[in-house]
Amino acid sequence: AVVSTQSTGDMEQEHDWVIGDKVIEGLRRVAARGKTFDFLARPHHLAHVSTLARAIPELKIVIDHIAKPLLSKSLSVCDDWKANMLSAASCPNVYCKISGLVTEVDPESHSTPWTLQTFQDHVTVVMEGFGAERCMIGSDWPVLRLTGANYKSVNELHKTLISGMSKEDQVKITGDNAARFYGLKINSN
Repeated sequence: AVVSTQSTGDMEQEHDWVIGDKVIEGLRRVAARGKTFDFLARPHHLAHVSTLARAIPELKIVIDHIAKPLLSKSLSVCDDWKANMLSAASCPNVYCKISGLVTEVDPESHSTPWTLQTFQDHVTVVMEGFGAERCMIGSDWPVLRLTGANYKSVNELHKTLISGMSKEDQVKITGDNAARFYGLKINSN
């Protein structure tokens, strides 16, 4: 069953495409059918997430890949990303998917090495903005293989990034929130 629609917004050069009348009308139809919207955005699109969320409050939106900031750069060069991410987080119908991290360190050649600290500041902003209730982990498999990483190493990275949280919050972020967001029934057997 289809539970969500995903944009390919990261390929759109026009920054305002997602708040166009036809897109908003289409997303109202998505919401009316009880479906969700995975927004594959770049930082220059992120400013419109809160606009979209307020225009269609019944639409659940998840920002994929934390909006693909250039993770090899510090937050000091990402002021707009941080401000716009926190603005999006102020909308209760917006979630954020912590995914696609290793592919965004060096998206051109995938040759820049990374460590836990490469991601920590950006993930901290996301966690502080959305809290454990509206964050979820995504693997980005098989795309992550472009970097030479594998599912196991990225899964370990995610676990380490949230290891300081309570076990209850870790369970939410690693599965329960996604199940709730997408309306999935999880069999605990």
